[in-house]
Amino acid sequence: MTSRTSLHRLRPVRSLATILVIGVMTGMLSACLATPGSTSQVVKIDQTDVSGWHYDYYENRAYPCSISGYQTFAIGTKIGSPSTDARPLWVKMRGGGFGYFDSTGTPQPTAGNMSEISLTDLLTFDTPGLMQQVKDAPEGFRVMLVSMCSHDLYGGNNTADPYNPNLDAGGKPRLTNGLVSAKAAIQYTTAQYPTTKFFLHGTSAGGAGTFAVAWALQLQGLPPAGIVSDSGVINPGWEAASNAQGTCDGYPSDHTPADIAGIAGRVDPDVANPANAPDKLISSGQLTVPVMHVWNHGDVNSCGETPMTCTLIDGSTTTMGAADCRHELVRAAIDAQGPTSRSANIAVCVAGAQGTGPCSQHVVTTRAHPVNTDPNSPADYQTAILTWVRARLADPPPAS
Repeated sequence: MTSRTSLHRLRPVRSLATILVIGVMTGMLSACLATPGSTSQVVKIDQTDVSGWHYDYYENRAYPCSISGYQTFAIGTKIGSPSTDARPLWVKMRGGGFGYFDSTGTPQPTAGNMSEISLTDLLTFDTPGLMQQVKDAPEGFRVMLVSMCSHDLYGGNNTADPYNPNLDAGGKPRLTNGLVSAKAAIQYTTAQYPTTKFFLHGTSAGGAGTFAVAWALQLQGLPPAGIVSDSGVINPGWEAASNAQGTCDGYPSDHTPADIAGIAGRVDPDVANPANAPDKLISSGQLTVPVMHVWNHGDVNSCGETPMTCTLIDGSTTTMGAADCRHELVRAAIDAQGPTSRSANIAVCVAGAQGTGPCSQHVVTTRAHPVNTDPNSPADYQTAILTWVRARLADPPPAS
């Protein structure tokens, strides 16, 4: 997505610096991140065959969406692949920004991504590019697509949803549950289908969400073998600095205190805590799941290559393009682990829509045969990511 409209849709994400601070200051209570998700109310409601793959579609009635319906997920198996064979699992976490309810109970920026997501819609996130390479790989991956109908950046952990006027089927307030419902979907799938290892592949908002979901699964004792985070990362300092510097057009500071409170309450406070931002989790060693961190130098949804004053991991500042600055702390945290690290950074230059910059594409792992012109990263970066995935498949299991 490269239009100004796309940027506008992501405006709520850009208030996350305030979300993170307020979320901690209010001392909100939520379920522990290590608590397993609930799978007792998972119900299969549909199935379909598409292009040689069979998909089973499930509702988890323990986790209502923000407006109507329930969190859903789809499990894909290549037709002819025995369901009893142990296989690796590829979990796709879709994007779509961040939402909330304002003080009048009106969903912001729209009601999109707040109601049950159909199988047809879920399958639109079974994408070309990296995911197709994974499906074609001889390792025989299964795939799973998770919904995002709390529109909470995969941060809700049965968390109260301020100003949400909608009630669940039992007449109770609807909670945000993007994080815990994703965990539950993974638990259900790995219990029903023999699974060797699993990976999280997130794009945009899903890319940001991979860190929290991976950390929560690790705390639960069910760590992914790795995450591929494409074009999404929470960097509270960048959020504040880009706002203060007016780096991005189309992002006026027009959220009222009631709006900010509505956003802040939707995210688990442990996830919202700036001390648990992705770079801090990596640097401190709290997150031990290997990370493949991927972004585009001129990502239009991260304000492109607009110069801004960027704070580095050592606290010093330099001038850097906005998109690179957004990803800088995670990049530096991974690089600081040295050559033996199981994590990696891949920054690319992939063109977006006509009329935009040469490195402007937002989300770079969902295009078939993309062209990367950055000489410092692999030209065929998607195949390089798959090579990294294979190395993680060969890693020894984590110490208990």
